[in-house]
Amino acid sequence: MRKPIIKAIIRTDKTDKKTGECPICIQIRMNGDKKRISIGEKIHPSHWDTDAGRAIGKGYGNLNKMIDKRKSDLEEFCTDSIIAGYQLSFSDIDKFLNGTKNSNFYDVFDSVMEIKKPKICDDTKYKYATLRSRLKAFQPRISTSNIDVAFITRFDNYLKGLNIGDGGIYNHHKCLKCIINEANRYKKAKIEQPYGKDMFTIKTPKHKTVFLDEDEVVKFKGFKSDSILANTVRDMFLLSCYSGLRYSDLFSLKVSDIDFNKGIISKKMLKTKHNIDIPMNSQIKTLLLKYMVSQKSNTKIFREVSNQVGNSILKEIAKECKINKNITFHVGRHTFASYLVNNCNISLPIVSKLLGHVNIANTLIYTNSNINNLKSVMSNVRFG
Repeated sequence: MRKPIIKAIIRTDKTDKKTGECPICIQIRMNGDKKRISIGEKIHPSHWDTDAGRAIGKGYGNLNKMIDKRKSDLEEFCTDSIIAGYQLSFSDIDKFLNGTKNSNFYDVFDSVMEIKKPKICDDTKYKYATLRSRLKAFQPRISTSNIDVAFITRFDNYLKGLNIGDGGIYNHHKCLKCIINEANRYKKAKIEQPYGKDMFTIKTPKHKTVFLDEDEVVKFKGFKSDSILANTVRDMFLLSCYSGLRYSDLFSLKVSDIDFNKGIISKKMLKTKHNIDIPMNSQIKTLLLKYMVSQKSNTKIFREVSNQVGNSILKEIAKECKINKNITFHVGRHTFASYLVNNCNISLPIVSKLLGHVNIANTLIYTNSNINNLKSVMSNVRFG
């Protein structure tokens, strides 16, 4: 569509009979129609330049600044909407004008994140940062009034084209929904929530639980590299297999969280904020001791490595070990739980406790997830 023509005018048809002043309006011409929006100011026609759409004479500097700002905001909104492929209507302009002072969605996104950041872990911060960068790649400029079901649907189609998987798409929508909710909650913007019943529904992905068998863990343990980083990532992953710790808790693990006298790892989980106590066996103790020599109590045990970099290294290690599985840090946690349930016959309440699950239903996904165990069970099923 053609760009609307936006200009400041005075309404000579509404001249004040006493003062001779006329209301100043911003006029928008679009698709053969026009709309006039009052800015709440009046001026005498003798002090108005009709061609320039500005006040003339001394003392009108602030008025002209106001006019320029109103025009600039509207022009930016219209340009952004056209670039995004929207068929603009006067109703959209009304929503923009009546919505929020902060119309740039990225500014709103950033202001919400400033409030959220102290409360969330690094892994969650990374998810929001990834969402923002992909929104930028999808549409460099977004107005808050652009956020509707049609926009979310187009963004969903864009994400599908990136081949990031159902889980990645789900996380992006979950984070975006949260940003919109909290923008409204903190009064950073007024955005009608496009997610929900009869709107855009976030589809929960079907999770395929990936875990390592015992011999595959042994292969990982035997992997050696000239890279200190690769060896550190290997050990962090092995500790997850041995203890069930999430990546966020591995990365944040400090010397002060380890009590060799009591034989436990005791820390607050970053994701749930709940405390967890994990008894240490000999493998855990031996692995940790390598990294704790001469370390101060407030020091992190492992060097800094991002989740995405670590996962990339894990995939390379798996390739070297000839393990044909999609390995991430979370596979270590799955491996721990699956091994306890399927190989050691540990009861679900105990496994749930070790994982730090509040709801035991979250632990059920590990029950009989090993196909070899299922085959063993079925081999004993006989009728007659």
